[in-house]
Amino acid sequence: MRRYVMLVVLVGLVGLVGALGVGHPARADKGAPIHVGYDVQHLDLDKHVLQFKPSRPVAEAALVVIGEDGKELGTGAATYEKAPTDAGGWWTITWTQPADTRVMVLQLRVASADGAVTNVQLIPWSVTVDHEDVNFATDSAAIGEDERAKLDASLTKIEDIAKTAAPFMKLTLYIAGHTDTVGPAAKNRKLSLDRAVAIGQYLRAKKLSLPIVVAGFGEDVPKVKTADETDERANRRADYVIGPAGGTPPFQGAYLKAKASWTPLK
Repeated sequence: MRRYVMLVVLVGLVGLVGALGVGHPARADKGAPIHVGYDVQHLDLDKHVLQFKPSRPVAEAALVVIGEDGKELGTGAATYEKAPTDAGGWWTITWTQPADTRVMVLQLRVASADGAVTNVQLIPWSVTVDHEDVNFATDSAAIGEDERAKLDASLTKIEDIAKTAAPFMKLTLYIAGHTDTVGPAAKNRKLSLDRAVAIGQYLRAKKLSLPIVVAGFGEDVPKVKTADETDERANRRADYVIGPAGGTPPFQGAYLKAKASWTPLK
């Protein structure tokens, strides 16, 4: 599954690097330097549209798109006669790429009419690891012996994804824990974090070398919506997402509304 994170960079989302990043000038021979702002909400990988905010008007922009194999996927270019008067001041550039390909890196170059240039690298890449959920008992973070084979299979998938992306960036594994609606919400927040930690510790014990970051979302991001105090096995689960190290955690929508805190696994 594709998620957007910018750092990223992952990216993406993360990220690009962080929810809001700043690109610093590569060359500024004339005039003031150009700083470039961008965020994950202004990137559409499906429609091939990137919006960015320069600190002052630019005359042109160019984009090089790199795929997961490290090779160029496509390019884009735009010229601007004046600053945008709508869309909140976001400048737009589009690109083309072959169908059924996946973006790893966006290399953006912007230039002003007086010769100042800024280059920024955006990594809108992350991968949600498809896996069979560990089934936790109600009010428990213990991983049963009959559930460990599922984690072993997930570990293999995580390592395979990491091998593909590691040549291009440092990576982090994000584990998000969840509960059903049985019990107090505050207790479930801690329980969900304990589940994420338990999974992270298992993978670490299996020699996974990626840094691991964990968070507990309690009952706030259910897979199956239920009434309160409902024992729902499908909601006692965890998500695994690989993204760029140092970027914003690659989670959107209900995850952001839940406002969980991410903590590196010790």
